[in-house]
Amino acid sequence: MSAPIRRATRRASSPPSSGRLASTARGSTRTGSSAGTRRSPGSSPQPGAEPVSDGGTPAAPVNYRRAALGGAAVTGLGTLTKASLQVAAIIVLARLLTPADFGIMAMVFPIIAFAQVLQDAGLGSAVLQRSEISEPELATMFWLNAAVGIVLALLFLAVSPFVADFYHEPRVQALTAASGTLLLLAALAVQPRTILNRNLRFTTLAISDALSLLVGTLLACGVAWLTGSYWSIFLLSFGASATECVFAWALAGWRPTVRAPLHKVMDLVRFGGHMTLSNIAGYFSRNLDNILIGRVWGATALGFYERAYKVVLMPVLFVHMPLFRLMVPILSRTRDEPERYRRQYLLSYQLSLLLTVPGLTLLASATTIVVGLVMGPKWITGAPIFAWLALTGLFQLVTGPIAMMFVSQNRPRAALVSSVVSSIYTVVAFLIGIRWGAVGVAMAYAISEGIRTPLMVWYATSEGPIRFKDATATTLPFVLAAIVCFVLTRGLLLTQLDETSPLLFTVTTGILLYLVTIPILMINHAGREFLREIFTAVGNMLRRFRKPGLSTPPSA
Repeated sequence: MSAPIRRATRRASSPPSSGRLASTARGSTRTGSSAGTRRSPGSSPQPGAEPVSDGGTPAAPVNYRRAALGGAAVTGLGTLTKASLQVAAIIVLARLLTPADFGIMAMVFPIIAFAQVLQDAGLGSAVLQRSEISEPELATMFWLNAAVGIVLALLFLAVSPFVADFYHEPRVQALTAASGTLLLLAALAVQPRTILNRNLRFTTLAISDALSLLVGTLLACGVAWLTGSYWSIFLLSFGASATECVFAWALAGWRPTVRAPLHKVMDLVRFGGHMTLSNIAGYFSRNLDNILIGRVWGATALGFYERAYKVVLMPVLFVHMPLFRLMVPILSRTRDEPERYRRQYLLSYQLSLLLTVPGLTLLASATTIVVGLVMGPKWITGAPIFAWLALTGLFQLVTGPIAMMFVSQNRPRAALVSSVVSSIYTVVAFLIGIRWGAVGVAMAYAISEGIRTPLMVWYATSEGPIRFKDATATTLPFVLAAIVCFVLTRGLLLTQLDETSPLLFTVTTGILLYLVTIPILMINHAGREFLREIFTAVGNMLRRFRKPGLSTPPSA
């Protein structure tokens, strides 16, 4: 047994406390390696079963509610830090570079995105949803990821001239060749980061992510300021990926040991295969728009569209990706307890909507002011693209957590079906909209998402603990809140004076929209339950922070 597992086991035997919450969670959910406690591959723990340490002594059971709330606080702080860095990078780079510079790099992004689907091979999600996994099985998963990463890096080098010919843009060749390093770094980091995630080490992951993005942001902004080159956009990704890979290996405390025979991990490979096919199908709905605009309308139009997509997608990514990381290992362990699973999922789902709906509604309704403030005057001509993609983002806030449901419920086939159908539907919308340029693509995308969203939710909830009525009752208050926020913002725009500062308008309106959203949530039982859970969690956290001071005996 490796040293990291022994340390985790010792921590698990300590009594849980507010200061050792993460340690308790890590110890009691560590990968199983004891022959006496090993379940069959892919099996789920029995409801109410206690985790067992390697020595055969029952470890402290995980309080998943406390782990989720503690993890949410840490992940939320890390997400806020990352979002701040991302906004800073967007503001600085938008002023130092041109839309065409972003368009050049955006021509390479779809190719990177497709290769990333293959590079991960769904093995990270496969390991994450497994109830227990041995060291040799982890080592096999790592070497599979590494092999795929090496092959893809070499392929990028080989196909780079053809990519440049496709776009009729010679500058794309060197960028494509260099981008193969991003895939190799990501492949090497998949399993160490998955181990950190399985062990509920949310603080470690949050710090790693924030510092990695800080390195990439400083590197990109420095190069952009010194050279004004589009290479600075590449260095943002490269700096973050390289730092993230180093941190993953340093912090996970894990090294690949002897490999397990391939037949021992075939359930993981099959799960990963389904997820990979699902991601490939989803790839076209997420990237064909960039390919079409770059090919038909050129780098400048693509630059406007890519930046708009980046700005709009930022709140979606910075909420849904941490949410996925936080909740999938917890939900996977409670999928045999339907009521518990349902409450945890709906609470996290409502929290993601509360954090993002008012902000995206502000962008959709006051686009010119927000874009001019954040991006600068030269980007205002792309305001219609931002507005339509903001509407798209609002719909994706509803469908985004569906992936979390599929993975935690071990439903890879359902994920594949939904991705294929959705991708076909979205691709048709892109092909219709490309005739009217980037604005036409954004408009078609928004309309297609509006039609697709209820169908996706219905399909995802057709089995499992979450029912369609649960999802609709949870979403309804936020739909009403978005409508009220949109009308309120448009009314404020009509009444504001010309001399009103864009920064003052954006900040005050944003705060107002969040304040308006909270009472709207009280219109139904689901919203009131959510607010009660939030207020209770905040109260518990405040009491824990005050408790040490209150319990300290007075000095003599």
